[in-house]
Amino acid sequence: MFLPDQGFPFWGSLSELQQERIRNYTVIRQFHAGEYQDKTPGYYWVYDGDIALLSCHSSGRRRTILEAREFETMFLTVPFLKEIAPINPELYARKASEVWFIPRDNWFELLESVRELKRFTIDLLSDQMAAMAIGMGARMEKDISQRLSIYLLRLCNIRKTTSISVSHEELAEMLGTTREAITRNISILKDNGLVVTGRNKISIVNMQAMREYINQTTDDEHGG
Repeated sequence: MFLPDQGFPFWGSLSELQQERIRNYTVIRQFHAGEYQDKTPGYYWVYDGDIALLSCHSSGRRRTILEAREFETMFLTVPFLKEIAPINPELYARKASEVWFIPRDNWFELLESVRELKRFTIDLLSDQMAAMAIGMGARMEKDISQRLSIYLLRLCNIRKTTSISVSHEELAEMLGTTREAITRNISILKDNGLVVTGRNKISIVNMQAMREYINQTTDDEHGG
């Protein structure tokens, strides 16, 4: 079933010819749980499932740099990613997933004739760059509590919300630490009245208080 309004929020403003071209270019790809797939450049829309873009190191170690769950999107173009970060990307299915895919060349062809697509692509790439910067930048911080606070605050700012759906395991992977360390430091944030948690969900109670907490931990680290 083709559900364009969810995969392409600008669908209603397109002509019938433009809509037909997008339908013709869209390929449905199936991922098995735990499967690694080739990193074919293009536009990915996760109809069902959970897909992660991993950075693969020569040592064999992998870490998540982008992710897309049900009804979320990802635009993958390997040369672009390598320009902004020294990574070797790989796609991984955390669970069985159905992904709608438009190859990069076809997507760029559509860009020439579909004005709405240009704005959409620019916004999507900007969000991805910001998400990658969060992961890489937060890893440079020494204190796990500080790194976690910075990550949560920035992610909420990007998504324009105060609540995010994320597990302790995913946070540990993104921040390069253990699940136990994440659980321990989330408890610290809860004890300080900064966050509340639910099942795979974290909500920042007060954004300004979280900023002040980050500033305080930074001052403490530098003896301020």
